Amino acid sequence: MGRVRKVALPGNRGSGSQYVREQFPVQVAACRGQQANNLLIVITDADNLSAADRERTLHDEMATSKHDAVNAEEPIIIFVPKWQLETWVKCLIGQTVREDDRSTDRPAVTAAQLIAASETLHEWARPNSNVGATCVASLKLTLPRWQRIG
Repeated sequence: MGRVRKVALPGNRGSGSQYVREQFPVQVAACRGQQANNLLIVITDADNLSAADRERTLHDEMATSKHDAVNAEEPIIIFVPKWQLETWVKCLIGQTVREDDRSTDRPAVTAAQLIAASETLHEWARPNSNVGATCVASLKLTLPRWQRIG
């Protein structure tokens, strides 16, 4: 496995989704500039937007910053849960959650739950798999994207 480079949010200052939008062109440019195989994974919450609208804000940022648009063949995967990633984790471990519930991050998920969720995600993201009844819409839309990571 190659090197993993994380770009963490800058603490509790400002909007996380704004920071991701601002960093998106920078990170895409860095990904494009590499000769080795690489993959850029972007995770940002949709919050009060739809997942498609939030993703569009990332692509708009590319145009605003005078970068070429991202094309489908590039090694760039964008994941957009509604309010927080914990919603996905909880539905993956079999809990019924609502995407419009802003409190799915409470109680916090545990390491064991993350492991269980990753195992379920692996199964759900496989071609022709049976996705569980607890799967929320934003995760269901991104399941085909997870296949590109493998």
